[in-house]
Amino acid sequence: MMQNEKRLASDYLNKFARLIRTILDSSRNESLPLLKDMESLQLYIDLQQLRFNKKFCYESYIDPALQNGDYKVPSLIIQPYVENAIEHGLGHSERDDLKLLVKVTQAGEFIQYIIEDNGIGRLQSNRYNTRNKPYHKSVGLTITENRINIFNGPQSGNDNIVITDLYDQQGIPAGTRVSVKIKAA
Repeated sequence: MMQNEKRLASDYLNKFARLIRTILDSSRNESLPLLKDMESLQLYIDLQQLRFNKKFCYESYIDPALQNGDYKVPSLIIQPYVENAIEHGLGHSERDDLKLLVKVTQAGEFIQYIIEDNGIGRLQSNRYNTRNKPYHKSVGLTITENRINIFNGPQSGNDNIVITDLYDQQGIPAGTRVSVKIKAA
């Protein structure tokens, strides 16, 4: 908009409006169909790709068994993890081959999400945030973890969310993988 690129600005505003409408529609229900939630996530990622000028590519995979089922999940339950991957992992990286992967599979009685990026990693991101945002206190992941634990119930165990730091062969941080399990409903 600031550069007077009318087509891109229009595209951005249309996607933003659709995302807001989707969020408002889903706020009336405790859960929504998995595929509808993935459509909302796609809109969010499209907006971020426009914002970051296509700095990263996005790849998604949804297990065919989940595509054909009538599974329900809490709305935008993995969005905070995707946001962290983009904002803190990919956004600060200077690499040319940046990638975000979201994979959704069925794992027994759970739906398992894998969110993986090849950005700068959590250690480097923490250093950056300590230097540039010393007073910022993030609560999004804590709220999301609480939502997941409530949705899954008290018998779901301690492995609903697993965060793994990724390293290349030389031991240099090479991104982050987040695994989130949601009880299939």
